[in-house]
Amino acid sequence: MDSIISWVGKDLFHIPYIIISPYDAEHNDRTYVYLLYFIIAILSILGTVVWSLADRKRQDYNQLYYWLTVIIRYYLAFTMFLFALYKFFKLQFPDLGYYTLTEQVGDMSPMHLAWAFFGYSYGYNVFMGIAECAGLFLLFRRTTTIGAIFTLAALANVIAVNYSFDVHAKMYPTALFVMAIFLLLKDGKRIFQFFFSGQAVSLPVIKAPVFQEQWMRVSKTVLKITVIGYFLISHLIDNIGYKKDYEEGLNAISEYSGIYDIESFVVNQDTLSKENPLRWQQLVIGDRMLEAVRFKGDSIAFASVDANKKEIIVSGDLTDLSTYMQEIYNELGASDDTYYKMDSILLARQMVHSFNFELSDSLTLILNGTVENNSVHIIAKRRPVEIKDFRLMKRRFHWINEANYFY
Repeated sequence: MDSIISWVGKDLFHIPYIIISPYDAEHNDRTYVYLLYFIIAILSILGTVVWSLADRKRQDYNQLYYWLTVIIRYYLAFTMFLFALYKFFKLQFPDLGYYTLTEQVGDMSPMHLAWAFFGYSYGYNVFMGIAECAGLFLLFRRTTTIGAIFTLAALANVIAVNYSFDVHAKMYPTALFVMAIFLLLKDGKRIFQFFFSGQAVSLPVIKAPVFQEQWMRVSKTVLKITVIGYFLISHLIDNIGYKKDYEEGLNAISEYSGIYDIESFVVNQDTLSKENPLRWQQLVIGDRMLEAVRFKGDSIAFASVDANKKEIIVSGDLTDLSTYMQEIYNELGASDDTYYKMDSILLARQMVHSFNFELSDSLTLILNGTVENNSVHIIAKRRPVEIKDFRLMKRRFHWINEANYFY
């Protein structure tokens, strides 16, 4: 769809900026996504008109409706299960790290505030995961209605959070919500009667195609078990792998993790004062939610730390970085080869900056690098503080609370 979306964006809507393509499984509300949904809507309308005219003599679409509901039910069920695993393994909302714990609430973005709230409590993550696991009821025709109701409730919470806290994925959960509503439409009248009329009602099960041959019936059952087992097990294995990689990344960086106050910042042998807006004020390493450089005020640059290479790559605004990367993909092609060369290309074009670092002692970090052909030498001092020392991390669950104020 990339070439079509690019044409629609540039030639039809005259969008002046770079249209950034999403990565696999990425649901950011980029211009690309809105153009994609626009194209899908137009094709759907045209397809409906053409099909309705060409096939106007058909009496019903019961069989087609059945297979459409199968696709939607399975897609929703597996997607909700994947969301649930992210909660169970705490991959979507990671534990609070140094950056989050030292950020002033007033300087947080709404999304960062929401992620900090969810990241604090593993128990609440489990609760959300269980609610999203209820989407697995959609895998069976007899439990489709209750599964759709549970899915609507879980997605309503997701949508409320994403819209209220300006989370970058609003359209995707909204689309899933519409899918769940579609599954309930056939029972809408009966559900209304059940809750508001006091009448006795029953919910008919969607009729599946009947296969006369036994081998076809057996094959259908085997296929269903295989598909469900494959997706559930593969999602589980993937998340176990992601969790392992996540923990290995934390362990690899643990020696350097912490909050570093910048004591000296030298550019071409010229020491910048603390009031200089280009001077780093603080460096945060080991926060898997956000490793960053703090400047004067609330300005930040984003950092990526490689403990094995003892290298820190610093980039500015993430929107600018995504634009740079898209320009490179447009120029060299969206291939794996380009992906693996991306860091070196960004560095060569001075779109990001690399620093080598070492610990001169347990508290002092020395960094050397180049920014726009200027040599930079930095000395940073680690604060003697650990995650468990923060008040938020000390205070946990209490059955009895005599005080009714925050402290």
